[in-house]
Amino acid sequence: MLSIYNKISDYIIILKQNGEIIFCNESFLKRLNYSEYDILNLNINEILIETKQDIINIVKKSDPKDKILEFYSKSKDTIKINSKISIENFNDEKNIFIIGKEINSRPYTIEILEDLLDNINIGTFIVNPKGKYLYVNKAFSDMLNKKRDDIIGSYSNDYWKYNICKELDKNNKEIFKNKSPKILNEKLEFEDTENWYESYKCPIYDENGFEKYIIATTQNINLPKTLSEELYKNYNSLTNKHSIDYSNVDYNNNLNKILSEIGEHILNYTIADGISILLYNEEREGLIPIIKLKKSNIYLKNIDFIPFSKSEVYSDKYRSYFNKIIKKEKINNTSTVNYNRLDDIDYSGNYAIELYDEFIGIIGLSYSKGNKPKFNSDEYMKHICNKIAMIIQNIRLSYEVSIENKKRRYTERELEKYLNVSVDLVAIVGRDEYLKRISPNWCNVLGWTEKELLSMPITNIIHEEELQKFAGKNKLENIDKGITRNIIRFRHKNGNYIYLEWSSEYIYEDDVYITTARDITKKLEIEKEKKVLEETVKLEIIKNEFFSNISHEFRTPINIILGTMQVINKNIEKGSISIDSLKKHTNYIRQNSYRLLRLVNNLIDISKMDIGMYELRCCNQNIISIIEDITLSVAGYTKNNKINLVFDTDIEEVITYCDPDKIERIMLNILSNAIKYTPEYGDIEVKINYNEDEILVSIKDSGVGIPKDKLDIIFDRFGQVNGSFNRKYEGSGIGLSLVKNLVEMHGGKVSVNSKVNKGSEFTFSIPIRVEKSTCSDYDADRKYNHVERCEIEFSDIYSMSM
Repeated sequence: MLSIYNKISDYIIILKQNGEIIFCNESFLKRLNYSEYDILNLNINEILIETKQDIINIVKKSDPKDKILEFYSKSKDTIKINSKISIENFNDEKNIFIIGKEINSRPYTIEILEDLLDNINIGTFIVNPKGKYLYVNKAFSDMLNKKRDDIIGSYSNDYWKYNICKELDKNNKEIFKNKSPKILNEKLEFEDTENWYESYKCPIYDENGFEKYIIATTQNINLPKTLSEELYKNYNSLTNKHSIDYSNVDYNNNLNKILSEIGEHILNYTIADGISILLYNEEREGLIPIIKLKKSNIYLKNIDFIPFSKSEVYSDKYRSYFNKIIKKEKINNTSTVNYNRLDDIDYSGNYAIELYDEFIGIIGLSYSKGNKPKFNSDEYMKHICNKIAMIIQNIRLSYEVSIENKKRRYTERELEKYLNVSVDLVAIVGRDEYLKRISPNWCNVLGWTEKELLSMPITNIIHEEELQKFAGKNKLENIDKGITRNIIRFRHKNGNYIYLEWSSEYIYEDDVYITTARDITKKLEIEKEKKVLEETVKLEIIKNEFFSNISHEFRTPINIILGTMQVINKNIEKGSISIDSLKKHTNYIRQNSYRLLRLVNNLIDISKMDIGMYELRCCNQNIISIIEDITLSVAGYTKNNKINLVFDTDIEEVITYCDPDKIERIMLNILSNAIKYTPEYGDIEVKINYNEDEILVSIKDSGVGIPKDKLDIIFDRFGQVNGSFNRKYEGSGIGLSLVKNLVEMHGGKVSVNSKVNKGSEFTFSIPIRVEKSTCSDYDADRKYNHVERCEIEFSDIYSMSM
């Protein structure tokens, strides 16, 4: 039952006999803006305005009666309800029922509403679905220039052409269909003059939901529309690259035409008798009449300039007379024009044309005797002045932009001429890596056509190595500050690469790179040829020195051997030779024979390496044992030279695939150098370390060291340090070159760190790997052959002590 009560539009309240509220339907709660929580269990008297008789007494004394009850809403408004009060059964109890409807109290009349509508400056009308006018206000009848009684009852097709009526009917049907109000811009024609109106239309339906009529307001928007169109056109002229070239257009005539059209619309809207538009001239400090329409043409006749400073505009004397209509007697000679001599004027107004506090000019309106403003249009005129200020500024800006564009085009033509004769390659490159503009020399140097170059990313013709090199620091998408310079290889259309000396700078404002480049291919080729020639000459000098040195290396031991043999022969002839003397002389012969053998071995090995005939005989060996044995085998040599030799390792065994003879040779060569150049009481330390991949061996001495500028050449063929370091000991200069080749043939690397007078440290690595091996294990007797190997390798050292 309660759900049924809630669906009833009448107000229903149920009370207990003591006046406590136990139910209110939704219609009553909604009207008084209460919730059930607010009102249930209250006494009815708490929401009733004070009455002369209590409801409970009324019910007890008589049968159901009609009574007007006044309730408080939640917002304390008074709601009058015409109520029937009775006692009925509810939930098996006798309760008081109040059922009623609100009394509509309307203190206004139809005449008051018509006065309201007739005194607003917006056309108002009511039209039924067939286009019949049911009501129009005064503004609407003035718009049609008809009497109100003549319009009411007529149809829209009595005033508009077929195509306009068709459009109006279409709009009305759409509004009824959508069942919601809508704002429309509608075109109407009066005496073949096109006018635009902004209409607000709202559909009304009867209680059965059928279309009843449309209530609407309409207002002429010719002026706002004209202003919007001009602003849009001006904006497009600034943003469109194909816009009008104002540098070739009469700026004043163009502006005057626009302002004249706007002035006509303002006259129609305000019903003024004259309008003038005066623009401020900054240089002359005054106002120049640009537009004079209707009677303003008479009032401002022969007036071409009015002195008027900006400080006057913003002074209290004049500012109070701006942006409003004033009666002539209140002007008191404070107008910009002396209107006292214009007896025909009753009202005048000056409206400031301003934009962001910048004074641009004034719009003057004048009303002759017998005419006065029909409504206050001050706010509207201020809005219009702001729009006009924007149009004027846009036109001025368009003109200035056009002038600047003309200057820029001239500059571009001059630049184009320069680019055509320039030997440099000049280009503009976008962040998208495309060339935006190029000089003719790009085509001449690279062989591509201009169209081809502009249609592909520049990275397509840059050498891949350069792209990889620039990826980390100079790639186009990374913005570099200042000018960057690089040498870049560009691909010629024929497939060859051209070297360009490239300079570029990023221009933040335009988001592009300005670049210049110069073809340096021939220059680099000449430099390369020059470098090759220099290296050839240098190599020739080194070879000559080498062969001179080699000849000396051969000559010295041969001379010693021959000399020794001559001494032996003379002693034999004299019969004075002894066993001790013979042993001494044979030692000389043996020692110098070792020197010759060492030299010959090195020359043979170098020759084999040059032609690729040198082979390693590798097998799986304990490389720790090999290095330890060969190191300890030279202990006698270091002791004789009063040098402390230290072998340091915690590793007992590392099996790797290597040639033990070549490992020994590497060690002996480095150790012999260390012994040669380490003074008495110096130190030589051999260390072995390793990781998962390789064995690391270092030989460190406290000798004379190597100059920093010579570290890069000591491993080169014939490379020797200068004579000051070689005076004490002789050599061919190929020993360390052999070491480098032997280490690299094992897959390792060799390096050196050294400081003059501090010593040197040679380090080489041998990869750890195990392969199938056919050779026998490292011969334990090999160490007994170390003595002979050491004597051969150290022959030049021993020669100094014998």
